[in-house]
Amino acid sequence: SSGINAEYGQVIRYVKLPHKPVKADDIYYLSESNLPHLINPIESKLGTSTTNDINLIIYLMEEKYSPLRIKTTSGQMKELPSFLSPQFGAVLLYDTSNKTAIDHSTTFNVLLSQLKQLLGLQSSGSADISPKEKFLMESRATLTHVLRSIDTLNSLIRLVESIPNMVIGDHIAEQVTSAVEGINKAQAALMAGQLQEALHQASLARDAAEKSFSDPSILALLYFPDDQKFAIYIPLFLPVGLPLIVAYLEIMKQWKKSKDKTD
Repeated sequence: SSGINAEYGQVIRYVKLPHKPVKADDIYYLSESNLPHLINPIESKLGTSTTNDINLIIYLMEEKYSPLRIKTTSGQMKELPSFLSPQFGAVLLYDTSNKTAIDHSTTFNVLLSQLKQLLGLQSSGSADISPKEKFLMESRATLTHVLRSIDTLNSLIRLVESIPNMVIGDHIAEQVTSAVEGINKAQAALMAGQLQEALHQASLARDAAEKSFSDPSILALLYFPDDQKFAIYIPLFLPVGLPLIVAYLEIMKQWKKSKDKTD
């Protein structure tokens, strides 16, 4: 199979699908309900770096599963075996029967159409983007970045409130401040009609918010609850604390004796 994302292309071999196509008369098909499960073995092997990547996957099917169709929830057979996953990208199940090479013209048109759908544009065979489509795409991206930034910051607030005595480092505070400033600047730029600047500031805000939430110092606290702290510190302080307790009891005993003699 061949995986292509927004930054680079890669080839992944020997990726087995969790669901095999089902034979029906002279064709094979995959149920639409099983399609999301096909992504898992592919996603785990992709070298994507951020959650914003759009993956365009060409999966080379075995020749024995030809011709391949996708069976929709309504029972219809979809001739073009391709599908979208909004949080992942697009997948084309490519029929390799009687082929010695990939038909790049066909695959490009299919993936281009799917890419436009993922970006919220009108699906067409043209690679051109109209000014209206560009405006809508940038507006949607700006709004998405701002909302994700706010949601991430709210999640960080809930996390801090749920862990008592949690210490927030200065670098995390600076990232949170940068995220809030980016959100405010994006809003101001939108009000001024500066869409490009708004998109830039919203992107910076989202990046700062996600960095603050996924900071290693915070993640370490999630796996170090109070009961584990007691389990670690008690064996360390017990050898020191036990003699102190014995000494304290001995002092109290001597004090009581001296008090009784005085009386």
